[in-house]
Amino acid sequence: MLLDGKPVAKMIYAEIKEWLGNLQEKPPKLVLFCSEPDDSTKTYMNSIVKRGGKLGISVEICHAGENPVEEIKKLNESRDVAGVMIMHPLKNVDEKLVVSALSLEKDVEGRTPGNLGGIMTGDESFAPPTAEAVMEILRFYDVSLSGKDVTIVGRSTTVGKPLSMLMLKKGIDATVTICHSRTKNLVEKIKRANVLVSAVGRAGFITKEMVGKDSIIIDVGINLYDGKIVGDVDFEQVEPEVAAITPVPGGVGIVTTAILFRHFMVSSRRMVGRR
Repeated sequence: MLLDGKPVAKMIYAEIKEWLGNLQEKPPKLVLFCSEPDDSTKTYMNSIVKRGGKLGISVEICHAGENPVEEIKKLNESRDVAGVMIMHPLKNVDEKLVVSALSLEKDVEGRTPGNLGGIMTGDESFAPPTAEAVMEILRFYDVSLSGKDVTIVGRSTTVGKPLSMLMLKKGIDATVTICHSRTKNLVEKIKRANVLVSAVGRAGFITKEMVGKDSIIIDVGINLYDGKIVGDVDFEQVEPEVAAITPVPGGVGIVTTAILFRHFMVSSRRMVGRR
């Protein structure tokens, strides 16, 4: 089965459009906070601006000045801003300090220490959208994780670590193994997984010899290879060998963007209710 992200994203955007259609006032803004963005970051920001335009949400690009921490604090206090994305990497500033200054409720990317730590206790405002997108796809296609062995390849704070915590929550009840560059017997751990999530950023890293016949494969990787966007999984080889798989492009990535705007919607609802 192909775990296509398009109908999942479409469902989320329909929810957002319904909310916007019922608003009696102009919604707050989404701010992209950046410092000397490289070409790939500019492309990503432009895609967020374009998607916001399609939805009717104002997306503003804000370039960091001399005191970015104070600038973030002002955005926290602004009633016209419901969400802030701090674009990685920030140049010539302490990015950790800047991210830590951001309000949990406006941190639509789930990057602040409070949101990341809150995943452990269930007290986060927002989880990282990519991790949440994986969960959303599994829910949409009725894939139960209860009692299943899940292997996550990659230990980043945007995917591997928070995703493991989301999967361990009561009611989800997966048994999770996180693998990384120092993991021994990696292929063995991947092959025995009921569900495999690959987030290593290496094109074609997962081959057909590494997967089990009944495995469900979630490919989080986005890599440029031979002029094309591909995942971590050698899709053509692996797809016939497994029970279900997400495509790249058209899988986790497009759902991640939809989740970002859902987070913005949730934050906006809170703000509009306080005006």
